[in-house]
Amino acid sequence: MHSIAQAYNTTVSDLMDLNSQISNPHRIHVGERIKVSSGDRWGHNEWSSNNEWVRNQWHGNDHHRGHAEFQRGQEEFRRGQAEFQRGHEEYLKHHGW
Repeated sequence: MHSIAQAYNTTVSDLMDLNSQISNPHRIHVGERIKVSSGDRWGHNEWSSNNEWVRNQWHGNDHHRGHAEFQRGQEEFRRGQAEFQRGHEEYLKHHGW
């Protein structure tokens, strides 16, 4: 429940209030349907007329763009680490270490 709460910018307590069928927030099961909002629209989800959660069609695109940006950041970080290491080695060589 903690990961779900983080993903939807809410709290475990709020999720538990919305989902009286769950007695233990540490014991939820794959495929179990839970409410993440009490409103008609919230974040990247919306509620259908029969009160079931429906994923927004743009959510997946946002996720893929975010993942690509994350990967670019990781690569830039690796390049920075390599540049730092080369500079550090040059410094040590120059100072007789």
